[in-house]
Amino acid sequence: MGDSSIKAAVAALLSKAGFGNANFQIQPIYASGNNRVFILNTDGERMALKWYFSDTSDTRDRLGAEYAFLDHSWRMGLRCIPRPIAKDPFENLALYEFVEGQRINASQVDENLVQQAAAFLASLNSSESRAAGSLLPPASEACFSVAEHFAMVDARLARLELMHVESAVEENALGFVNLINNFWKHTKERLLLSYESLELSHETVLSDVERCLSPSDFGFHNALLRPDGRVCFIDFEYAGWDDPAKAVGDFFSHPGVTVPNTEFEKFISQVLRPFDNEEQMAARVRLLEPIFKVKWCCIILNEFLPAAAKRRNFADPSIEASTRKERQLMKAKLFFESLHY
Repeated sequence: MGDSSIKAAVAALLSKAGFGNANFQIQPIYASGNNRVFILNTDGERMALKWYFSDTSDTRDRLGAEYAFLDHSWRMGLRCIPRPIAKDPFENLALYEFVEGQRINASQVDENLVQQAAAFLASLNSSESRAAGSLLPPASEACFSVAEHFAMVDARLARLELMHVESAVEENALGFVNLINNFWKHTKERLLLSYESLELSHETVLSDVERCLSPSDFGFHNALLRPDGRVCFIDFEYAGWDDPAKAVGDFFSHPGVTVPNTEFEKFISQVLRPFDNEEQMAARVRLLEPIFKVKWCCIILNEFLPAAAKRRNFADPSIEASTRKERQLMKAKLFFESLHY
């Protein structure tokens, strides 16, 4: 669907949502990493309109995952999320409550905000919520064993090693990937030894009761701070069932808006409270944290992969590919410098 035809699709979606033939205006507000987001004004109602990226090379149902997760969370009484209003999977459009709030920067992240995030994750995983959400799909790139986590990072590095090298920045990036790979090999060896010392197998798969409902890509980079100080979390297109270690590890590893490690223990104490084997799960979360640091170093470099670059261009075509690559390579190098194990 091109920009010129979006209004007709939006009119049909509004009608489906019960707004009849209301007049409306749409205004771009920002581009997320993969999608476009607009303010939609219609007869005194303001909503957020999201236009999801779609391509034959990317089979992920971003709209379906996000809408189902938000619908479940809203039914569970959670209000730190936007209310889902209507969707059109054929046109890759969805309407959500418009949230008044400001983007959060790292200097604002304190114990209060971190505990709000922990409370959200804990509520998502109450016994009632997990039972009601049993039919939700696995999260994007879900892993349920240490072996799967290892394979996930191995695969990301392998894809980056195959990047096309046609410029100086790409040659520089490939050399940097080799450096990450060497670091990862040593990290993986150390983790295997640590896991074996606990008489655990890295191939053991988590049981259903040990899995969590995860927002995925969860952090303050995907949040708005309301005027009253409450956090509203947004962007759930990767959400679903996952490993609690990954949910926590991603929250503390994401380079977008960093979270102080001093909050780590309080965070996991609250997040894991709904689970029966809380202490054992906490030990596992601590042990596996380095995996997600390396994973995010790879994710920052996705700009050098054709599929990811295509999504970024859809979301914001105003930035040249070479500029995005240079920017992401610099971010990855700075992030890598913080990894010390």
